[in-house]
Amino acid sequence: MSQVEPMAAIPRPLVDVTQLIDRSALSSLQGLVIGVCAFTMFTNGYDLQVMALTVPSLAKEWALSPSRFGYGLTAANVGIVVAATFLAPWGDRVGRRPLLIAALVLGGVATALTASATSPDQFVLWRFLTGLGVGMNIPNANAWTSEYAPARARATYLILMNASIAAGSIMAGVIAPVILDSFGWRGTFVIGGVAPLLTAVVIFFAAPESLKFLMARRPNDARVPAILERIAPDLDPATIRRPVAGSHPPNPSVWVLLGSRFRFRTLVLWTIMPLNLFTFYVLISWLPTLLQSAGWSIESAVRGSILIPTGGVIGGLALSFFLNRGMTRPTMVAAYLTSAVCLLLFKVIPSGPAWVAMLFIIGGGVSGSQLALNALSTAYYPPAIKATGMSWVGVLGNLGSILAPLLGGWLIARGTAPIDILASLGVPALACAAIALSMRNEWQSDTA
Repeated sequence: MSQVEPMAAIPRPLVDVTQLIDRSALSSLQGLVIGVCAFTMFTNGYDLQVMALTVPSLAKEWALSPSRFGYGLTAANVGIVVAATFLAPWGDRVGRRPLLIAALVLGGVATALTASATSPDQFVLWRFLTGLGVGMNIPNANAWTSEYAPARARATYLILMNASIAAGSIMAGVIAPVILDSFGWRGTFVIGGVAPLLTAVVIFFAAPESLKFLMARRPNDARVPAILERIAPDLDPATIRRPVAGSHPPNPSVWVLLGSRFRFRTLVLWTIMPLNLFTFYVLISWLPTLLQSAGWSIESAVRGSILIPTGGVIGGLALSFFLNRGMTRPTMVAAYLTSAVCLLLFKVIPSGPAWVAMLFIIGGGVSGSQLALNALSTAYYPPAIKATGMSWVGVLGNLGSILAPLLGGWLIARGTAPIDILASLGVPALACAAIALSMRNEWQSDTA
């Protein structure tokens, strides 16, 4: 009597983490991560704006010229650049979650302690430390969101998250007058400090580390099965595809970004980002002044300046529709060409209602493209170096944001006509369109 040999077990197909996140419905865990990252950006917008809103009250209370607070106003931007250069890239070594918690605690404590300042010089220290916190969390919040957002809507989630900075700035402008009347200028900073601290508590107790980061850096981490359980409860963790033994992800350093694999995309971002931010910051820094010089009333000029960020949010969402469908190159080129044409039209179209439409379109093209570039910055690098890549994009981009107000002020001081200044911004917009022609859709992959 012959014996029946047992059937060999059929090997189960391996599941790739990226495909799992891209193809599954958005889980509550993913929604939580995206939500806390968006609120982090919201607190950034409030904390960065609140200083400017309190200067008139401070100058009056201390009987000082508002110019005495100039260094305090710029200290946060300096802190952002320093953090993006030296601190934020550590998110690719220790993880998104711990670095974001540390950044929120640092920024929250520094903002709250700003309320204890007794001189303009003390503002410089606290605002610099606030900038360090913001500079640490922006790249890592973007990286964390991009690693949990499904590819089909990733650009939309990232654009909405980055637009939360503008929402925070607007909220600061809405509630600051009420707080100033009720609690004085110190109350605005206390509230600005409490919000990030509460966000850090939520992340500490409820939000897990990036699954893609763990799979890239620590594939055998004990947290992986628990995270998978919250994303796909029916999935056997043993079926997850893990890195091949002996393979190592690239080290998170600026030299990797300039290596042969990533050099071209890095140089594209490093040139287009400062040019776009230069155009954007000239507009948001000097547009009210330029419009007033062109004959607008003060009230109309202030309202006109809001067209840029408003158009940016709407334009950014429109651009995300096409970015999600892999149409990066034509979308970005069209946005920049449209902006350039509208900017050049200031030379031939007289001031009036047409300028309102032009400013809104320019906002959609320039500010909207900035939101899109933030999304692309995370998509162009794999998880192992994502925070490093975006940090250095921010460093180079901030060169444009620092130069813009200075050059705009110099041109105004020389008596350059407003229409000439606005039209001249068409040149960097055209340059951005040319650079966008070299963008590649295959870069928008965790493995490309």
